[in-house]
Amino acid sequence: MRPAIIGFIVGVAVMLLVLVIFQRAVIKVSADDLEYHFGTYVFSDTQFPWGDLVQGRVVRRTLFPVKVTVTFYDAHYQVVTQADKPGRYGAVVRIGLNGGVVTYRYITLYRTPVKVYWWETSIPVTAQVPNGTGVDPAVLSIQAPEIGEAIKNDFFADGGVSPNLAILLAGLSETSPTDPPAVMRTNADARDADWWFGLRQELGLTDHYPYLVDLPSGYDADPGKRWPLILYLHFGTDRGKDLQIVRRDGLAGAVARGRQLPVIVISPQCPWGQDWSTRVLSQLLDEVSAKYRVDPDRIYLTGASTGGDTTWELALAHPERFAAIVPIAGESDFADAARIKDIPIWAFHGEKDNTVPLSETIGMVDAVRQAGGHPHLTLFPNDEHDAWDHAYSMDSLYVWLLAQKRGQPEVVTPGVP
Repeated sequence: MRPAIIGFIVGVAVMLLVLVIFQRAVIKVSADDLEYHFGTYVFSDTQFPWGDLVQGRVVRRTLFPVKVTVTFYDAHYQVVTQADKPGRYGAVVRIGLNGGVVTYRYITLYRTPVKVYWWETSIPVTAQVPNGTGVDPAVLSIQAPEIGEAIKNDFFADGGVSPNLAILLAGLSETSPTDPPAVMRTNADARDADWWFGLRQELGLTDHYPYLVDLPSGYDADPGKRWPLILYLHFGTDRGKDLQIVRRDGLAGAVARGRQLPVIVISPQCPWGQDWSTRVLSQLLDEVSAKYRVDPDRIYLTGASTGGDTTWELALAHPERFAAIVPIAGESDFADAARIKDIPIWAFHGEKDNTVPLSETIGMVDAVRQAGGHPHLTLFPNDEHDAWDHAYSMDSLYVWLLAQKRGQPEVVTPGVP
């Protein structure tokens, strides 16, 4: 065979290989953006609503072949083919794409006992919901603030086809009349997240955050020594699939630029398009505590922006786990502040922050103080939303942090306000 022909064949083969690799890369990226929707999320029939991929015809033409399988589960995690009883249901949507790429979507549905004519129902801002939803009237009365917030956030928009409405009604239907008014930790969204976490565990589909590990100097020298641990939660723009992005800023960035700390630093990455899950993070802490020589009485938590929100949230969910927390430019639930009154807290915020209002940090600090706690607060007068750069550069922060032990009175060190 002539060299020219051989060269042509090799060239074509290389081009085809490049095309296959490029197509697979496009499919992987596209998989993250695929959405699945139902015609309605709140229904009264025993038959489940019809659903399809958003722009399904276009998706099937451009990413062919596409195979979608929907499996329905009842409130007790049993596979069902129809909604025999009112209440919560979950749809697990498996989307199989060319090249063996598989992605999942998890969608909450809710069946009412009788048909509710959402379009014809007047829902006043006094936080009432229509009759026939299957929610105990006593619960509706006690949880009026949560329902009012839902109305403000348009959960009742679009005549009952909002997926948020199904989450709200499912959560309310599972709430007891003896439960106190909901906070973020116990509201319908939290109940929904708990339910899905349990189902996904049973199915082996639980999220797992990849994470960076920075071990202290001398970790290998003494195999019997246990070390303190800092769990660092990044801000929103560091989401993704590339862990090195987390190295750019924040505490992980400070360590990458040479800051030496006598502590294990764990820096997970949240997937793009998702919010941090306190349930997955708690599981991650269990994992790293078993894998590395961690002192359980010296586990510290810090995060910035979105990670600051979750620092408050994770501490509220598991106050028993942490020796101290350092939330930076984060939001939280003032009404729940008493749960963390005994944890040493040092909060930071930039006074020129136009992303998260300064009042969020001040309000939470005040709420903890009113509950009997003694949190510290540092405001940077010239900082905007990037207060983490200033905070993580302070030597006094680490001196204070590493002086704290779980369940012990706070040790106040020099430089603490």
